[in-house]
Order: sequence, then structure tokens, then C-alpha cells
Amino acid sequence: MTPTHNALRILHYLTTIHAINPRTEVSLIELERELEIEAGEVRSSVETLVAQGLVQADLFPVNVWVQITEEGLARSEGTVP
Repeated sequence: MTPTHNALRILHYLTTIHAINPRTEVSLIELERELEIEAGEVRSSVETLVAQGLVQADLFPVNVWVQITEEGLARSEGTVP
């Protein structure tokens, strides 16, 4: 399954954050705010990325933190947000 446009935007944002600090985790709220994506779409996109092994996240009802995986970093290279 190909990630949606918003999922790819999230992946690229996480790649940028990883370049600054590889241990950084990003909240869903930060993704909503920084990328101007609706909350439900952010969560759905992150769920898709988790299912594909491109990010890791504990998908609790609240306080979800997301971090890119090595596979996600490899995948983000060469894709356009």
C-alpha cells in the first residue's frame, strides 16, 4: 500500500527532525500544527506508516509520540513531499 500524500509529508517532517536529533520523538499535535493537517488525518497517516514499518509509535488514545525508523529513513529518500 502506497502512503498518502499527507503520510509522505509526515515521513519527510520526521526525516528532517531525525537529521537534527535522531532520538527525537514528535507528538501528533506537533504534526497537526506544523503540517496543518487535520487531527484524524494525522492519526490515520501515522497508523499507515506504523503498519508499513516506516515509523514507530504507541498508538494510545492520547499522547502519541512518533519516531521514524531506519526503514522510514531509507524510504523517504527520493520521494517528494
